[in-house]
Amino acid sequence: MREFCNAKGITIDKYFELLSKSHYDLDNIIKLVYIGYKSACVSNKEEIVFDENDACDWIDELGSIFVSEGQLVDYIKYIVNTTVVSVQGTPKEDKKKV
Repeated sequence: MREFCNAKGITIDKYFELLSKSHYDLDNIIKLVYIGYKSACVSNKEEIVFDENDACDWIDELGSIFVSEGQLVDYIKYIVNTTVVSVQGTPKEDKKKV
């Protein structure tokens, strides 16, 4: 989340706002894929050898952004479910005083 916010020059609340929309900007999708790759490299103590242009190629290889059921859509859903839902949580119902 931090890396994406820094790359886009946005605050965390704007990040959650972007992810909660029903459609995504292509640049945001590319950044999410690339940052996910970089994060995996850092976690696994591996060298970062690819760039955002490679991320574009990966997206194309998966059928681009137009495949509604596929790995890219699953990845975006994963990001939304593990950040927007997990971090923000689900809104609590207000209990009315009787």
